[in-house]
Amino acid sequence: MRLVRTAAYEAHGLGPNVQRKLAALGDLLLGAEFNVTGLSDPEAIEERHFLDSLSLLAVPPVASSAELADIGSGAGLPALILALALPTTRVTAIESVRKKCGYIERAAETLGLENVVVRCMRAEEYGRSAGREAHDVVVSRALAALPVVAEYSLPLLRIGGVMIAMKGAVSDQEHTQATNALGILGGGELSAMRLDPFEGSDNRWAYRAEKIRATPAEFPRRPGVPAKRPLG
Repeated sequence: MRLVRTAAYEAHGLGPNVQRKLAALGDLLLGAEFNVTGLSDPEAIEERHFLDSLSLLAVPPVASSAELADIGSGAGLPALILALALPTTRVTAIESVRKKCGYIERAAETLGLENVVVRCMRAEEYGRSAGREAHDVVVSRALAALPVVAEYSLPLLRIGGVMIAMKGAVSDQEHTQATNALGILGGGELSAMRLDPFEGSDNRWAYRAEKIRATPAEFPRRPGVPAKRPLG
């Protein structure tokens, strides 16, 4: 795939070698055996996936994290993009659909990304096993309501780690419920940061909360429960 937003990539510090890998990732997305992104237009892939994912670099402490997890990674977005941009960061892609896990694994191998780990399981399962308190940053893109994302994310974070949920604008009710959920899970204040990944982008926000104390042992609840009975 031919990249046309080279100036934007350069502004993010991505040199020619990384841009070639981004182009190769575009080819993988366009040539996938199943519809992994819902987009088939190269320019839309650059804007809504590549640049949108890279906008996370402006949210502290993504750029300085050593251990980052992406919940509901899907086609490896933003996990693969962040792994390309942050070669010294170990990026864990958490995805429960087996064929999507396989796609992320093949893409990482093709791109030579040795800093990508794929966990093919539910976030609730990962949060009660190897992933508990293992990460500095946990990100997600348009995953679920904020109270649900909080229950997926907070158990994975070390104290001092940060949850970052990319979503559109949320209602006052969702914000209040998320604040209550974070209080239960060990999180601090919820803040919102407007993202501007590309010209004409609209309604893109990063909701951020630091983990300030240990998450109680009963969280996350068993798979499916956080979404059915959100906290808050």
